[in-house]
Amino acid sequence: MVNEGIRIGLLFSLTGPTAVTETGQYKAALLAIKAINEKGGINGHPITSFFEDIESDPSVTVEKARKLIGENQVDILFGTYTSACRKALLPLLEEEDILLIYPTLYEGNEANRWVFYTGATPNQQLQFFIPWIITNLGRTFYLISSDYVFPRETNKHIKKLSKEYYAEILGESYYPLGSQDFEPALLEISRLKPDIIFSTLVGDSVAAFYKQFYRSGFEQPICSPITAETEIHAIRSDYHLNLYSSFPYFSSIQTKENRAFVRHFQAEYHSNVISSVMENAYNSIYLLFNALHKTDKATTGALRAALARSSFTAPQGPVHFDGTNQHLRQHSRIGRVNGNGGFDIVWQSNTLIEPAPFLLNTHPKPTFKKNNIIQPDDMYIKQGRLRQEQKKWAETFIFFESLAELFPFSFYLISHSGHLIKSFFSSSETAIFFPPGSKWRLEDAGENGFGRALKRNDLSVVTGRHHTHACLKNFTTAGIPIKIFHETAGVLGIAGSAGSQANVEQAARQIALHIDLFSKLVTERKKSRLLEHILQEAMVKRRPEGMIVLYRNSTVFANEQAEQIVNDQPLLIDALSSDIAELGNRLVPEKHLRRRIGDDAYEIRMRQWEDYFLIYVKQGDKKEGDSNPAAKTSFQNIIGKEPAFLDAVHIAKTAAKTDANVLIIGESGTGKELFAKAIHHESLRKDKPFIAINCGAVPKDLIHSEFFGYSEGAFTGSKKGGKKGLFEEANGGTVFLDEIGEMPLDLQVTLLRVLQEREITRIGEHKPVPVDVRIIAATNKNLRDEIAYNGSFRSDLYYRLNVFQIELPPLRKRPGDIQKLSEYFLSQLNQKNGTRKEFAADAVQILKQYEWPGNIRELENIIERSYYLSGFHSVILPECLDPYLLNTYNHTHQQDQMIEGKGTEEEPEKQHLLALLEETGFNISKISRILGVSRTTVYKKLQQYGIKLKR
Repeated sequence: MVNEGIRIGLLFSLTGPTAVTETGQYKAALLAIKAINEKGGINGHPITSFFEDIESDPSVTVEKARKLIGENQVDILFGTYTSACRKALLPLLEEEDILLIYPTLYEGNEANRWVFYTGATPNQQLQFFIPWIITNLGRTFYLISSDYVFPRETNKHIKKLSKEYYAEILGESYYPLGSQDFEPALLEISRLKPDIIFSTLVGDSVAAFYKQFYRSGFEQPICSPITAETEIHAIRSDYHLNLYSSFPYFSSIQTKENRAFVRHFQAEYHSNVISSVMENAYNSIYLLFNALHKTDKATTGALRAALARSSFTAPQGPVHFDGTNQHLRQHSRIGRVNGNGGFDIVWQSNTLIEPAPFLLNTHPKPTFKKNNIIQPDDMYIKQGRLRQEQKKWAETFIFFESLAELFPFSFYLISHSGHLIKSFFSSSETAIFFPPGSKWRLEDAGENGFGRALKRNDLSVVTGRHHTHACLKNFTTAGIPIKIFHETAGVLGIAGSAGSQANVEQAARQIALHIDLFSKLVTERKKSRLLEHILQEAMVKRRPEGMIVLYRNSTVFANEQAEQIVNDQPLLIDALSSDIAELGNRLVPEKHLRRRIGDDAYEIRMRQWEDYFLIYVKQGDKKEGDSNPAAKTSFQNIIGKEPAFLDAVHIAKTAAKTDANVLIIGESGTGKELFAKAIHHESLRKDKPFIAINCGAVPKDLIHSEFFGYSEGAFTGSKKGGKKGLFEEANGGTVFLDEIGEMPLDLQVTLLRVLQEREITRIGEHKPVPVDVRIIAATNKNLRDEIAYNGSFRSDLYYRLNVFQIELPPLRKRPGDIQKLSEYFLSQLNQKNGTRKEFAADAVQILKQYEWPGNIRELENIIERSYYLSGFHSVILPECLDPYLLNTYNHTHQQDQMIEGKGTEEEPEKQHLLALLEETGFNISKISRILGVSRTTVYKKLQQYGIKLKR
């Protein structure tokens, strides 16, 4: 035993973004030190502690650690929270030959000789947490994180596990430490609709995000390996009732040691808010104390050897260091937040979990399965997609339920993609359970009757031993195709015991007759509903465009305009196949695009209705450009008065007076092509062609010939006499390269050479052709990120294009322009149809408060929809708007009411807002957080009182 006391240097942040967490760790460490000293310390000598506030800053951490080592002569360092601070200390630890006890969970991939790690490693949390989430909550994730080492490395583990368990990461975003505004992530979550939000946000960002998330009306559960009781305490209780965490310790653990720990902490600090990292800090002091009983000196070598053998009966249960890697063996638990701000434990490990800092999978896959369910495969459809499929088939369930009453077998409705939609059986005692959403195609589940029927499009039966999966060896499975419009829309699966093979086969043939009649009736019903829908469309829209209806891969309807277009362009549907697939997979309501096929351009709108894809197509401008003066766009046609938008207009007007290249940046639908046309038509090139090219729409194998042309005989199928490319067609004018970020790298090299040499070479020729074109490029990507992180865009081309950069603000940041734009689109429709319609005042309010993720393009579509739905009425009422806008308005209207009364009688609302503007430096995000309302609401109030923001 050490015969004298020990000097400990404590490093925690009591200020800075992570102070909310580290303050608790500091208190827990002091509590342990006080308890040990009150009982006599170490052989009668107290533990002496010295503290430095490291302010959540790695450089400050190193500076304060040097002070503790040099001035205070500490024997060991203790603390830090973020991995950035810990990693910053590593060179100093080795240089000074001093140990650090690190009491915080972390990302792994480290086992430094000068560090003892008492927090959880990834395998002690994620190895069990992720499969539990997938089994119980859902299979699609959105990752939101603070931007430092731990979240990024943790997300790598999550991606590995999600792939292993056939889950899906739909999106991820990273925010600097201390961030408070999460509007971009919330918009993306709204678009992607994940089952789970997985958060590795830390510090002040936790409360800010959770409040904004629940205030926005989202209902998905949030899961986090880092949000604990201290962060929950910083949030009002009604914001976190659907939150799950995984830690070795929760304060709700019912052990004698934990009850004593909680009681002592509450007596000392008058709080029972205790998190896992606080328990880590408490445990660490006792692990050090017990180690000091195993050595007679406090040198680094002696402490290292003693700590490696140290153990402690902690509040979470017995723990001890693993002798091979200086990490702690401890428990794994999963908890759900309860109404009191604590956690109810929903799962826990039976034994201590071995730490594996460098390898996630040291244990067998955990299983969270119900005993009465056979799981043929660990692959499932996304939960949102499954619910959509179930809704689609819901009205047919009664037919399958009736079949289940007539036959003593288990029945399963399988979708055309092979997923189990719903099971039917008359008795649960004899039923064979398969999980909803499980995959049954042959390539997924191996040989089985359901998948075989999908493959053959015919009745199929597979008996016991012929099944691939062991769980099916005792059964006979059969599948009967359900055909709608002559396409297999799904399969009715049948399962019985292996001994009932003959009965299953006989029943399947009888049931096939019922299914055939059922399929015909459903087809006729769908035809009737489709015809009714098409007639309604025709009456409401009244516009001359082609309409094509697809069911699966078959065209079931095309109007006269569509037939004419398809006859002219027989490859049109094939060219749209990837867009149709994306529309089906992403669950987006509608998709707008432009496609150029040959010499013709087409404007296309696609949407899903029930099982159908409805495609509206009309021919756009010929590629010779806007030769019609009436069609020309100038800056006088551009509507907007918001300061950021006017700045963009000013830069564009300046650019129009020069011949320099222009790069326009903005989200989809913000008007990038409109700006490009205005620049062209107010430039010296206004009488020459303006040619727009969508770099993402041209097939890669045709892109060189489209851009630069080809000579006769250059390749099979080339036109006699060759063909000019778009750059030659635009000679003397402007080429607008939309979606420049999608341009292949090899073409970027060629384009750079064209910009430098001012000449092109046709495919099949060697003689260069001089061209004089001005380039205006546009993108919705951050090209600097594409250069730095993805390597998908050339930096030299970026700097060549980026002479004038015009950044178009999204419509949600132009609230003052929404009414003017709406009135403009309505006036266009009035002029076209000879009407004099106008908006009701409350309809305008609804339009102004909406966030407009699709920007001006979405606004124009909403206005057109409401115009036609208003019928013969001269006033467009709120009920004519999209239902989603109405729902959003109702939620925001409640927030409007919350802002009232924030001032006093002496300080009415306008003065209160002015004071907040001065106090926050005109920061709208901060004001919205102070008032507890959305940024849109604040903008509306500023507009209401005529308060203008400083530029």
